[in-house]
Amino acid sequence: MGSLYHYFGSRDELLARLWVRAVRRSQAAFCAAAEHEDPERAAVAAALSIYDFCAREQDDARLLVSMRREDLIQAELSADLMQELKDLNRPVGQALERLSRRLYGRARSEDVDRVLLATFDLPYGTARPYVIRGKTPPAHRRKLVEAAVLAVIRDG
Repeated sequence: MGSLYHYFGSRDELLARLWVRAVRRSQAAFCAAAEHEDPERAAVAAALSIYDFCAREQDDARLLVSMRREDLIQAELSADLMQELKDLNRPVGQALERLSRRLYGRARSEDVDRVLLATFDLPYGTARPYVIRGKTPPAHRRKLVEAAVLAVIRDG
């Protein structure tokens, strides 16, 4: 155990590093999926990447549902890790803005919020109850996520 604390400095830092790694893994799949040529397919693919991440990477997903970035920022962590936590969501924010422009021709806050709801909040919320219980999110819900994403991005 001493070697872990030598490398990470504290349990908080170890936990934060694991959490950041899980976030980066989910973000990589999300950002790649959001670049699909067709913007509607990109929205669906991005949403399904979140749902699939929760099904495939259950340990990472459980870690993500158990902590928030704000919880980690309050811990005593190294300056570089604090900066990493502060900048962590920048790639997803940029992907959401790009996707909003592709879908709606603009990236107003309400447009980006709609894309966030469709591509992140909805699939994550659909998988979350299963993740919390240590269960795999079911395939039938995955199909519902796709339909819901399209309904949200096409509404209005």
